[in-house]
Amino acid sequence: MKKIITALLLFSLSCALFSCSAERGREYSVEDYRTTMEYHEDFKVLQLTDLHLGIESDLKLQLEVVEKSILKELPDLVILTGDNFMYSNKAMVKRLIETLNSACKTSTNERTRLTKFTVTFGNHDNQGDYSRYFINEVINQYVAPDGEEIALGKYASFRDFEDDNLFGNANFYIDLVDDREKSLDTVDVKYRIHIIDSNSYHYLGGKNYGYDVIHEDQLLHTGKVYESATLDKNYIGLAFFHIPFEEFDKVRLEHLENGDNSNLGAGEFLEKISAPYENNGSYSKLREANICAFFVGHDHVNYGDFIYTPKDASRGEAIFSYGVKTTNQLYHELDMVGYKTITLRDISVEEFVSIENINENFKNITGGYENYENK
Repeated sequence: MKKIITALLLFSLSCALFSCSAERGREYSVEDYRTTMEYHEDFKVLQLTDLHLGIESDLKLQLEVVEKSILKELPDLVILTGDNFMYSNKAMVKRLIETLNSACKTSTNERTRLTKFTVTFGNHDNQGDYSRYFINEVINQYVAPDGEEIALGKYASFRDFEDDNLFGNANFYIDLVDDREKSLDTVDVKYRIHIIDSNSYHYLGGKNYGYDVIHEDQLLHTGKVYESATLDKNYIGLAFFHIPFEEFDKVRLEHLENGDNSNLGAGEFLEKISAPYENNGSYSKLREANICAFFVGHDHVNYGDFIYTPKDASRGEAIFSYGVKTTNQLYHELDMVGYKTITLRDISVEEFVSIENINENFKNITGGYENYENK
């Protein structure tokens, strides 16, 4: 299925590849990529993924699905993990971001606690009738300084710089802290949420393309965040991006070959994992940057959660987690569309990276028939 879709998109890839090229620009401090939210017990993250909004979409229906998901869960933070658009246009980009902002405002009012949204990118997001940085420009219109979201009516959590020296369009982090008014004092970080652009396509020669990797400068940047952005290293690090690592497939194959469910939470995995064109060590480098849970999208008929145990046990185990495809756009299994919620609690890293925590606090909401007209 993925090969067919990729073949149909070849005519646009050269443009997409060119537009995603990183130019050596200004070096910003790691703190410039930081934003904060106030942590509380049972902090809820809502993951939406692979919307694929485009010119042939019933946009009203798809945006209702997005809005209903947010208002049903009333989360603290909504994260879109890429392929938000495909063959889209500026008007559609604006309408999605407006819908996210409006739903977060309504959620904030209903729960009397702040709800925010953030976005990372997938391989299809730049295939639209707009410039490479346009989506960022629209999101940035809804960014307020920490603590001023409600007063300004802007609920995006986002940091990116068009002129920076990092590959990709999103390489920032959200610190969940005890007191936002003391946000410069980073020793009170409970969770750190990294939003990373896993990029688009990599040219392999001829008519062949593979999925790109998280680039070395992005990995070094994430390492610098860990080294210098906080004095206290005793926090739990999470990463949200689009394209899964090669290691995701190792866990899936071990599960299928051995029939051992001890490292598997709820979920279904109906297609081979579509990893980057090469393994450049992204997992190991991000794990060394204190990230112990990795949340992705990309493979539409996979959802659920694994515990990954690397051969080098000194690095510790990690969670590999697929979101649930949110809309019925492009290929899908309709009874598998929905969303994922992740509830964060005041526990240790060892307790967090456990099947017990996954089973209790990771919820894959599927059965999306009721959200669509064509049942």
